[in-house]
This record gives sequence, structure tokens and C-alpha cells, in this order.
Amino acid sequence: MCCCPPTAMAVPFPNFGSYEWLLPFADVKHVFQDLPLRTEGTVLTVVVGCGTSDLSRELHTHLGLPQVVSIDNDEEVVSHMKAQHEDLKAALSFHQADLTAPCSHVVADGAADLVVDKSTLDCLLCSEGAPKLVHNIYRMLRVGGCYVVISFHQKEFLMSLLSLAFSIESAIDLQRDVGPDVLALVLRKGTEELPELQKALDAWNVQMPKDLMSETRREALEADWLQRLRPGASALPLSEAYEVMISSSATWMRSVSIPCRISNRM
Repeated sequence: MCCCPPTAMAVPFPNFGSYEWLLPFADVKHVFQDLPLRTEGTVLTVVVGCGTSDLSRELHTHLGLPQVVSIDNDEEVVSHMKAQHEDLKAALSFHQADLTAPCSHVVADGAADLVVDKSTLDCLLCSEGAPKLVHNIYRMLRVGGCYVVISFHQKEFLMSLLSLAFSIESAIDLQRDVGPDVLALVLRKGTEELPELQKALDAWNVQMPKDLMSETRREALEADWLQRLRPGASALPLSEAYEVMISSSATWMRSVSIPCRISNRM
């Protein structure tokens, strides 16, 4: 996944334990509490791009969701998460799969009641994979099922893609201590069949600008980053890194490979 500098996650896995993109569960819990979710029977929740987040565990232990299937494309991450959640293996399962390819071998078509996406779509929007992810999530969900997207992108931009497959139930602004606010979108799969969905999603992707990192933008980022480094420092505090890379009006996160690290100092 590509929406962060390659060196930003340089701590050797699995020594850094759990890692939360955007916000911890405590800050997004209310989004799920307001959903009309059943907590008994065969209710199935799917977490796409789970990484080493505690989200899957929290959905089960704090919200009572009985069955949570978590998917990531990194085999080492999946092995780590299985080991970490051995005590909950009856309720939590972790699977290695490419979310840009059909995943019916992990989640049968129409089987999921809820799909949760915390910044996985953000990462794939940097590539050709976003339409494929959206289509796979559409296939996973039952009619009337919910797709919750937590993203740093703006609502209008996200809906230009997601409205091709889903209806919007609500949009919730989530504040952070560092960086711009985050958006939670609650979407629902309708009853109408969409046989041409993949074609529509691919057409959306073709229309999006591909040259998101011009040479001028790259040079400006490098200059701003280096200018902010303190004498003798090799890393920027995270709050300053956000200021350099993301503005509150940004539609896209700009990723760039530059010879500097992000510090976790706030």
C-alpha cells in the first residue's frame, strides 16, 4: 500500500505491535454503535486491509459482533494476527488475500452483513486497485448490508466512486489531534442488480488524473521537508510531516520518496 513514505513504517515488524491508521477504535466506536446491527446468530463482519490494528478485536469484544473475518495481503501480518488472537479464534479469523482480486474463497458473495474499511481504500486510490476493491466489497455484502469507510479524503471525491455501487446513509466528521479531520461514510448495498458495475468503476478510474506527483510538486515537498528539519535531526515530528504532505483542502494524499524519516513525536 502506497499512501505513506516508504520509510515511515521502518520499525521492524512485528516489534511495533498494533498500529492504527487514522484513529483508534475509541474515536470511531460511535459510528458503529449507531448502526442497526444484530449481535447474534450468523451476522458476519469483514475487515478489509486489517494490518495489525486492534479494530477486529474491538468490533467483537466491545460491540459484540459474533463473527469477524479480517483480510490482509501480507502473509506475515496475517500470521502475526492469528498468533495474537489465538484466544478468540472461534470469533476472529485472519486471511491472506489480494483484495483487488475476487475473494469469494474467503467471503462468499452476499455473505457479509458489514464491511469495515479503515484507510484501505485510501491506499488503493493511489493505484489501479480502488475500483476492484469496491467491486469485491459490493460482491461480499448481502442486500441491505453496510459498508463503513473511514478515510482522510473528502466526501464529494469518495462519493464520486462509491455512489456507483452504494447509497449513502450518513457522513460523520471525526476530529484528530494531529492532521486534518477524518470522514466516516456509512453506505448501504441496495436491492437493484448492477450487472455493469465493474465497467462503471473502471470508467471512473480512467477519468481520474494519473500524474498526481509532478516534478514541481516533488521538488516543493523535498524543499519544505528539508527546510523544517532541525540541525542534527534526521526526522520530522509527525505533526509537521502532516503539514508538509497534506493540506486541509487536499483531495489526494501526496506520497513521495524522500531521504527523510517521520518521527512519532507529536
